[in-house]
Amino acid sequence: MLIRLFSKKGLTVIGLLCVLAALLVLIYIRMLFNAPDGFFDARSLEITPGMSVKDIALEAQEQGIVRSNLLLYAILTYSYDPTNIFAGTYTFSEPTDVFGVAQKLADQDIENELMRVTIPEGMRLTDIAAIAQNKLPDFDVDEYLIATNKLEGKLFPETYFVPETFTAQDLINLQQKTYEDNVAPLRAAIEASSFTEWEVLILASIIEREANDAESMKMVSGIFQNRLDIGMALQADASIEYVLDTPLGELPEGQLASELRELDSPYNTYLNAGLPPTPIGNPGLMAIKAVLEPTPSDNFYYITDSDGAFYYARTLQEHNANIAKYLR
Repeated sequence: MLIRLFSKKGLTVIGLLCVLAALLVLIYIRMLFNAPDGFFDARSLEITPGMSVKDIALEAQEQGIVRSNLLLYAILTYSYDPTNIFAGTYTFSEPTDVFGVAQKLADQDIENELMRVTIPEGMRLTDIAAIAQNKLPDFDVDEYLIATNKLEGKLFPETYFVPETFTAQDLINLQQKTYEDNVAPLRAAIEASSFTEWEVLILASIIEREANDAESMKMVSGIFQNRLDIGMALQADASIEYVLDTPLGELPEGQLASELRELDSPYNTYLNAGLPPTPIGNPGLMAIKAVLEPTPSDNFYYITDSDGAFYYARTLQEHNANIAKYLR
């Protein structure tokens, strides 16, 4: 009888503990629906094209707008059409529960549209500054050029969607973060190569301007590396253009040959063997990978015809034959 009574009491205690645990879980779940503690000032959530629902939910949690990214993700996924969430800046001026946050996103209640700033691969920092100035009212060209004086090559080219209020420093920070995101996975391959990271950027910036697709970039990369291996000058027109600040095709008639052969500059890769001292622009991922994954060949020369087709040669004699056949 005592054993049976003790068992009933034991079951009663266990039952009470289960109920208490269930209540605590319910309280915790209810808390997750509420706005985070410390939400006193307005907070913004910036959504850019290409962000997944998981990315959006995680960013909302990181910005202190919701307590649980998983809960917001579930609500957006099962209660709304995530493809209807527009890019832009969503401002939350006061604490809002997770349902209100999801509703605001679903309603496309955008505070500010994002500006599209497209920076093409291979572009030099002065041209990047000009593009940004035309797009962003608060962008200071002089501030950008001073701050990026030694960053040519690391200002990653991309189509950026940014707030209209973006400043020069904001753009620099974003470009360098994007550079790090893209280059970090390649660092093991860079370490295994014969180049430093800086040298990879220098060669990639030349390849970016000399070739036009993944195949030609890898082939030109192999040719340049063949030349470097034997101490031959790179003879890249793009490096001359960097110094002249003028496309070679726009030079006055008769000036091209003298500029290529006589210009006293470390960027003259006709006079100087090896790499120039800095990148001549800001290469994209394709050109950087071409340095690390060159196409092996016995070629030392190449030309491009008016249609952008490439012709390769092993010897100077073959090269001159290609010039006579495709460029004259």
